[in-house]
Amino acid sequence: MPNDIWAVHKPIGITSHQVAIRLAGKLGTVVTHTGSLDPMAEGVLVLLIGPEAKKRQTELQAVDKEYEFDLLFGFSTDSYDALGLVTDTAAYEPENFPEEKLNDLVIGQVGDRKQEVPPYSSIVIRGKPLFWWAREGRLDEVGLPVREIEIYKAEILEQHQIPKPALEALILKKIDCIAGDFRQDRIKENWRTAMTHHPNDRYSLATIRMTVGSGTYVRSIANEIGKTIGIPAFALRILRTRNGRFGLSDCKRLNDLI
Repeated sequence: MPNDIWAVHKPIGITSHQVAIRLAGKLGTVVTHTGSLDPMAEGVLVLLIGPEAKKRQTELQAVDKEYEFDLLFGFSTDSYDALGLVTDTAAYEPENFPEEKLNDLVIGQVGDRKQEVPPYSSIVIRGKPLFWWAREGRLDEVGLPVREIEIYKAEILEQHQIPKPALEALILKKIDCIAGDFRQDRIKENWRTAMTHHPNDRYSLATIRMTVGSGTYVRSIANEIGKTIGIPAFALRILRTRNGRFGLSDCKRLNDLI
């Protein structure tokens, strides 16, 4: 066990740092991870167990990752996922949704490009995580960092619709899973209000699979696609299916470990 490498399936609701801290307490040794998953994201999280394993952190961070995520149209949020305040809405007819345009846009994501880091992320700027600057309303003092990223593969697996009541229930259920202070009460009330005032009774969803380079935020991609297609969008679900050589089938269940 000491100086080992584990893959665990991180559930929704807990941060990658919280996973490492809890396991460190359970195992009585140093535990680090090789790439964060947001609280709203789940899937493959690679952990380094013990001080010797920690020395491989940089090596194991610089690997390709594969994600599946659900892109929902009609709303955008300040976190680019459901754990955020709604920043924009738009009415549209799901029956006339431009599916072919979306498919071309997703395929066109492949290649090298620059990407702004989401405002609510843990990247440290001037000694504080970026989400601190966002919550304090001081993002203009630091700006959003820009990264060079690469997308190797991108495809739409499915396009479908979800009724408003089911969508609202799903979002509120996801937010209730979150542990810690993430503005949950304010966000839930904001979502209830946004849903009440939005005229759609159904919403378009696209399930997308992408293989990306290290440092890529798929929720930023979701936000950008919404802007390009002309309908606000966010990542309703994010599942990391592979992290380097580790896939979902290699993962230990977190509940079995802590």
